[in-house]
Amino acid sequence: MEDEKHQGAARADSADALHIERGGVASGVSDPAYIDHRPDDDRADEAKGRNADKFDKSYWLSWRYLGTLFAIGMAFMGGIGGEHPNLLTSVSGFGLIAPVLSQINEEIGPSPNINWIPLVNLCGGAVFFLMVGQLSDIFGRRWFFIIGSGIALVGSIIGATATTVNTLIAAQVFIGIAVAFQQSFFWVIAEIVPMRWRYIANSYCYLMTTPTSPLAPRLAFTFQTYPGKWRNSFYFLIAINATSMLSWYLFYHPPTFSMLHRKRVAIDLAKNFDWVGLILYSGSLCVFLFGLNWGGVFYPWNSAPVIATTVVGGVTLFGILPAYEIFISKRGKEPYLPLHLFKNIRFQSAAWNTAIGACVYYGFALVFPQVVTNLWYARGWISEYDIGTLAGLTAMAFVFAQMCHGPIVWFTGPRKAMIGGAIIACALLTAVSYNLDNMALTQGLLIPGAFAMGIVESVSITTSTFPLRSQEEIGQGGGLSGSTRNFGSAIAVAVYTATLGNRLLQTIPNNVYPVALREGLPRSSLEPLAAALQGQIQYSAVPELTPAIQQAVQEPFRLAFKNAASTVFLVSLAFSGTAVILAFFTTENDESTADYVAGNVHGKRDEQEFKQHLHTDEKPQ
Repeated sequence: MEDEKHQGAARADSADALHIERGGVASGVSDPAYIDHRPDDDRADEAKGRNADKFDKSYWLSWRYLGTLFAIGMAFMGGIGGEHPNLLTSVSGFGLIAPVLSQINEEIGPSPNINWIPLVNLCGGAVFFLMVGQLSDIFGRRWFFIIGSGIALVGSIIGATATTVNTLIAAQVFIGIAVAFQQSFFWVIAEIVPMRWRYIANSYCYLMTTPTSPLAPRLAFTFQTYPGKWRNSFYFLIAINATSMLSWYLFYHPPTFSMLHRKRVAIDLAKNFDWVGLILYSGSLCVFLFGLNWGGVFYPWNSAPVIATTVVGGVTLFGILPAYEIFISKRGKEPYLPLHLFKNIRFQSAAWNTAIGACVYYGFALVFPQVVTNLWYARGWISEYDIGTLAGLTAMAFVFAQMCHGPIVWFTGPRKAMIGGAIIACALLTAVSYNLDNMALTQGLLIPGAFAMGIVESVSITTSTFPLRSQEEIGQGGGLSGSTRNFGSAIAVAVYTATLGNRLLQTIPNNVYPVALREGLPRSSLEPLAAALQGQIQYSAVPELTPAIQQAVQEPFRLAFKNAASTVFLVSLAFSGTAVILAFFTTENDESTADYVAGNVHGKRDEQEFKQHLHTDEKPQ
């Protein structure tokens, strides 16, 4: 009996050691979500994680390792620069193309199809995030990321040569798909640095996006002063994406397929992969997002296209897909949708706070630039030169926080950083709605509020790579986290779009119509006037509108827009308040795994030596 006790203890110690070796969160935890379920793993030693002290010190300064970090940063820079412009404003402060979208539409349009540009981009990222993570976990990462930057390069070339809006939409399809590869930086870089350095390493990646994110509006407007105008933004993206693609090819050599699977062949893994789950997930998510973002933009919210796509996509995504995945998992097949991660509270709180941070950001990135143009610039309070800078305040503060989150977490830990950031952001960003006519007060609340929410978002996205049952599944966890972020962003855009539109339907009649009628405009021209004030049609298309009436309704419209924008900022409380609640579910990371490195990079010579030394019983059967 005593021997059995000793054997049981030994087995437990061995299990704990295996758990730590494979990057588990903590040894001996009882939550089933943290148990390593891969006893049949046939990885070669070259493909397994290990502690940092097992690497030669020269590895960390090798040209392959540093070159890989450079490739990841350049890819992320390109992914941010080409990310989707928004639906509501031509000055979003987000991405290189968004700030000058109206000028692009004037030159190669005008076309109502311009609103498809952000939609196809958003759907591409949401659908492909999980796909990239899942497939690269199985088949190896190298060519996925080389091809991803190649897709972005093709999209940038198409965009630079576009002569119609439809061609520009095609460019954004490629760029949107590539976003899933390029913005997977947080788990790709997390895989090759010790776990204690993940936050610092991701701060470096955010620093790399300085030209294409916080400074994007200024850069975009500067490009407008040179020959080529908005096309210069695409030329810049061509250079970035070409550099990242070449860097991936030259430097990034993670474990190959044969290192990941010594006794299995690709065709068998492909046959057993859950392709039905992939199709159900991708198709339903795409349809659901289309329905959400069609409402109030392409069609009324109560129209058949919006209702049909939202219902069909929602039922499939939230009903049929989970039922199918549960069914096949009970039959012993690995589902495409990682069901075990939905039981993992630590992962879910981090992943959803990543999405919530983005949701809060979108509310201000979409509407605040319109405050700058419709209120401050229109009244002559700022010059045209200041528009780009002020319109980008949200992005600047948000991304600066992302750059700083690594050093902050180093001193505070992730839990305190997330809780503190969420509480500060919730209070300050809600208060932005108080008086938009007060420029100093509005900026004074917005900048630290956006900074605090940027801390929440960046700490969350890095933290989501920790509480996995095995660090060998970091692509799966990172892919689901990225997909969750895009999904949440789509919901936020729909909410803010509907809120602003519905409020303007109330505030414009209350403030503008009485003035227009008093000045002599007939009632039949009121709705066209409202459309003209919002930039939807030209003033010349409004019947019987005189210059005097047009001038008289400008200030009433500013009041109407101010009231509507304030409501949008109040609505952001629903998201920032949720962030506060989710932050309390965050726990500190386990120090026992702080020096663990989940993956590594090597050279072609290492790959050749591995192939030469494969034993006969380790070759694919």
